[in-house]
Amino acid sequence: MRLRDARLVDKADFDRVFGDNQRARTDFVMVMARPNQAGYARLGMIVAKRLLARAVDRNRVKRCVRESFRLVLPELPACDFVVRLIAKPVTGDEARDLSRTFKRAGQRAVAKWPSVASTDSTTAAPEPPPN
Repeated sequence: MRLRDARLVDKADFDRVFGDNQRARTDFVMVMARPNQAGYARLGMIVAKRLLARAVDRNRVKRCVRESFRLVLPELPACDFVVRLIAKPVTGDEARDLSRTFKRAGQRAVAKWPSVASTDSTTAAPEPPPN
């Protein structure tokens, strides 16, 4: 599996996370998590144009979020994570504390829905994506 396969792209997946989730946040982003049936963590992002008008700034934030997710991916539970930008970040601080925030949101989601998390662990677990 490639890192690209660990992305949320369907509206239904985003809606499921928005419907009921566990949250954790930093100064600039909110991370929402909900266990999934995929067996591995997946990432979705929302970076609003109203917060960062220039595309280059939005893309920089997305790259930082993807890299933080990639680094912590082996430690994350099988959850769908949606990262929403909630404030204009200071350049260079986009990913500060983001790894810890991913872990915290994932742990809260697994604790809230242990039955979903346990069914994921009983199925054949795929190999983690190569870095």
